[in-house]
Amino acid sequence: MRSKVQKITPKKAETMLEANTSNRPLSKPVVRAFAEAMRRGEWQVTHQGIAFDTNGVLVDGQHRLAAIIAAGGPVEMTVFTEVPPDTFDVLDTGKRRNAADVLAIEGEKSAIILAAMLRTVWLFENRPDSSWSGGAASVTNHQILETLEAHPGIRDFVGLGERVAVETAMIKSAAGAACYLVDSANGHTGLEDWYDGIIEGAGLQRSDPRLVFRNTMFRLARKQAGQVQRRRETREHIALYLKAFNAWATGEELGQLRYTPREPLSAVAKKK
Repeated sequence: MRSKVQKITPKKAETMLEANTSNRPLSKPVVRAFAEAMRRGEWQVTHQGIAFDTNGVLVDGQHRLAAIIAAGGPVEMTVFTEVPPDTFDVLDTGKRRNAADVLAIEGEKSAIILAAMLRTVWLFENRPDSSWSGGAASVTNHQILETLEAHPGIRDFVGLGERVAVETAMIKSAAGAACYLVDSANGHTGLEDWYDGIIEGAGLQRSDPRLVFRNTMFRLARKQAGQVQRRRETREHIALYLKAFNAWATGEELGQLRYTPREPLSAVAKKK
């Protein structure tokens, strides 16, 4: 087996793909995610690349080659040749590192919930008006690490997010991310009454946004518990949290909270 780093142009990628006779079906979301990373300049040369067996058949790399074509520019990759044909059965059977794995390797605590919180913050900042589910909403490990570098204070909101989630039936990562977003937008001051209200819910008037939020989340949780096919959605929880917070921060009363999947997310208000 031989290997060499080569610069692969879209035209060369097309030629290589002509030898693709035994690979699994092409996944468009995977190709799109790879191509976006290539366009952003995030793609790096690693031991994973393109592989041809001793018969000249492409046995690994069809998604990477298709991504080069989609990205429209040359990319350097490791190309393996003379690979034994029987290695095809064990390709890509290992566990791919997810964002939580990367954060744990970096020494971060509570890596799973922190990764989910960072994904939520990235989507809020970059895709506030689109769906947060499916392949189009994928966030790369590189983007997760960049978001952590830009928002190091988010680490301090893991515990608060878990407490808010317990007391309001929110998704834990959504609660942590929402708390961080409103807190950072308000300079990390003056929000004690907000947290006390949504966590305790005691002595609040019926139209108080904090109580309306609590009641809405509990009602939503009961509804979802009775619907096996109904998944809890992070975007929905973030939207309801921000609507309630913005009303409270600006001194407005609320009669009810509603969410429609296609509505843009609200910007975070500053407390008056």
